[in-house]
Amino acid sequence: MNSPPYTVYYFEAFGGRAEAAHLTLAAAGVSFEKKGKDELPSAAFQCPALRDNSTGLVLAQTTVIAKFLGRRLGFDVAGGDEEIIAMKIADDIADIWKEGYSLRKQLDMARCLEWLDCMPDGSRNRGRFVRLLSVINESRSVGGLNGKGQTFLTGSEVKYVDFLLLNAIRTMEHCYGVEKVAQCLSQESCGNLKDVVENVKGLDKVKAYLETSPPVLYESISAAKLFGNAARSRSISPPKPPLQTAASISKRHSKGFVDKAVASRVDMSAPPGHTSVKKRSTINVGALHTGSIHDFNKEQRKTEQVENAWGAMFAGGGKK
Repeated sequence: MNSPPYTVYYFEAFGGRAEAAHLTLAAAGVSFEKKGKDELPSAAFQCPALRDNSTGLVLAQTTVIAKFLGRRLGFDVAGGDEEIIAMKIADDIADIWKEGYSLRKQLDMARCLEWLDCMPDGSRNRGRFVRLLSVINESRSVGGLNGKGQTFLTGSEVKYVDFLLLNAIRTMEHCYGVEKVAQCLSQESCGNLKDVVENVKGLDKVKAYLETSPPVLYESISAAKLFGNAARSRSISPPKPPLQTAASISKRHSKGFVDKAVASRVDMSAPPGHTSVKKRSTINVGALHTGSIHDFNKEQRKTEQVENAWGAMFAGGGKK
């Protein structure tokens, strides 16, 4: 029995970074074999890796594999500037995959919220997902690909970059949820990227593959896990005023700005390093001085703010 034309080496339980290669091969109607990373022919290669069984050529790196298969299977972008722009878009898509996946693995809900924010305020990390999507859309326009109204990223025909985009978006949907990703894709600066993704999904052979394909990533970082934690925040009471550090309270007191509501949340009886928050008792603000108060537990403060943020988002139907 003859071997399939190509072999893809990756984790067999999920698609991950190899999924773009799977999608490209499926769209071309080309059979391929999946093998685990332990079966790689050489330790010099990293997953995902692709072997051309007709020549023995082995390639690694997601975008290199995508470009190679695109050229072999008729999904490459024409030469000249358009080809360079397509390569740039492929790198931008890789940034989305890398940032979104790495962030989700850290289990830091505060940073996840920042990264997904649809209304960035100019800070470095806030709204990075929408910014990266916007860069892709802008590259299409500046590069002469005129993305508005186009069926796919580079025109009316599906190309290898479209499969890279679909994989990145499906990965983000797995990590953060379909609704939240759709909200980000719907921003004006993203053009018609949302439609492009749906058009790629709608290709007959791609659709058939997705119906039987394994999960794009493992369950422990799924949106269900993230939203399961967030759902508990729905019963949380309305957000309290931000917790204050000892230094800021003393500074405000010296200027006559400390109010009793804020002061009532400082527990002066706790030992150094264990300052807690009091719900009802009050303290003598006039007795405060910088050296006698310790900073609040930072992790406690961050957790409270994040839970309140998630609660507000769910209370608003998923909109911030």
